[in-house]
Amino acid sequence: MNKKKLKELKKRIRPIQIEWLKSLLPQEEADKITVDNVEGLLPEDNYMKGIKGITLVFMSDRWLLKQLKKYPEIKTYNKLKEVLNVWIYM
Repeated sequence: MNKKKLKELKKRIRPIQIEWLKSLLPQEEADKITVDNVEGLLPEDNYMKGIKGITLVFMSDRWLLKQLKKYPEIKTYNKLKEVLNVWIYM
């Protein structure tokens, strides 16, 4: 993938993560989430150990970049849910 396209995809990561976190929290708490503090709210580890081996953590930077590379048309969290058919239980 060329550097210009990769740079564009990396810029989409934070807004999608913010949208996802806001969908999980109540309105009062969701208003407090910004680009500056979103990194502190996300899991620190990019990988988790499972039965079949090591896998990427859902909505981590690396997992999201991998999905954006597969589906570059994704620009929002709702579009991500549609494309991947991801079900999140609140």
